[in-house]
Amino acid sequence: MADTARFRKLAIVLLARDEVVSLRETVQGLQAVCRPEDAARILLFLAPDATEACRREAEQLAARPFPIPNKIVQEKGGAIAAELQQLLRGQADASHALIWTSDLDAPPAFVALLLEKAKEHPAAAIRPSRLLPGASLPAEKKGFINWRDAAFARLVRILYRSSQTDPYFGLVLFPIHDFVRFDLREKFMSFALEFALCFERLGTQFIELPLNHQMRQEGKSNLSVLDKLRCFVPMIRVRFLPRKKLFREGMGE
Repeated sequence: MADTARFRKLAIVLLARDEVVSLRETVQGLQAVCRPEDAARILLFLAPDATEACRREAEQLAARPFPIPNKIVQEKGGAIAAELQQLLRGQADASHALIWTSDLDAPPAFVALLLEKAKEHPAAAIRPSRLLPGASLPAEKKGFINWRDAAFARLVRILYRSSQTDPYFGLVLFPIHDFVRFDLREKFMSFALEFALCFERLGTQFIELPLNHQMRQEGKSNLSVLDKLRCFVPMIRVRFLPRKKLFREGMGE
């Protein structure tokens, strides 16, 4: 717990695939609300199938002299959790990481609220929630999709006696020290639920802040129905895994 006893700096992992204008506006927004003494760098984490336009925009952003450096990281594909763990092990000056997306479905200004809470509660995981009172899912989405997301969150809450209202939502700020020790097995975006549930089993406090989630302004989601069904695998596995098995061999509590 000593490594999470204080907040040093934040490493922001910004996921990008087919965004261009939204990527630029997200980076500019993050630069506006984060100070260099709080954020070490913004890691532009490009999907294996990132579009050429997205790559060009990322290269231009990385070349510009922002107060917080932007660095391009190319995802190899097939094991996003392992790649992120390796990436974050290399952020020696950062105590915490934030996973964020570049499609503007959550405003970059919201990061200032997460950062403030992380400084107050450095051992906690801090995340936006679309399901708290005062929050909302995008009204433009089909009613079934919003119902499905809310129903899935309720299922996780019942199974884990969870304090999280929105466990599938991938945007979260967390201590790096614990994240890099988890034995994460999911290979695609279901890893976001997997590591949230690992934190839950570890007894980590989750602090959620209400978010009015917006429709993405550019690009489209690449999550299929099958990808979302895949989330049931870590939900069941992590629930019944002995706590000591949450960690990689030799990296236990």
